Amino acid sequence: MKKNNKKGFILAETIAVSVVIMTSLVIVYTQFSTLNNSYKTSFEYNNVNNLYLVNNLRNFIKTDGSDFDNLISRLGENEYIDITSCPNDIFDEYLYCELLIENSNIKTVLFTNEDISNLKNIIDNTNYSQNMKNFIKKINNSTQNSKRLIVGFNDDTYATLLF
Repeated sequence: MKKNNKKGFILAETIAVSVVIMTSLVIVYTQFSTLNNSYKTSFEYNNVNNLYLVNNLRNFIKTDGSDFDNLISRLGENEYIDITSCPNDIFDEYLYCELLIENSNIKTVLFTNEDISNLKNIIDNTNYSQNMKNFIKKINNSTQNSKRLIVGFNDDTYATLLF
């Protein structure tokens, strides 16, 4: 009886098992990477605490109808208005507005139309942070005739709410 040389079979078996293991590792890595990116996005964009703070600001603006009307008239044909400094020609209670923004750790407040397709096109030409620009580009666009607050916080998280 002649003994067959099985070195080739062991090599082929090793390669096949290695391919299966590497494929499994690549699949696990891509799934983990997707999950990690989703977690990061959910933490930085529209988290519950930030939405609550933006809702407080929105309620402040809506409470006094003249403030909201002033904002709408100032917005006019512009794509957005930066109301971070609480201008006293827009807000009757501008001191309360400043206090609200300061205590909420808000860095930037933009008032804009709900349809932000034009804002997405011009945002790269502004002085806002790259993270803020990325957030604005990720906002789902809508064509309803409403208004929107886009808020950036000091910890580089962001939130947006509609009026």
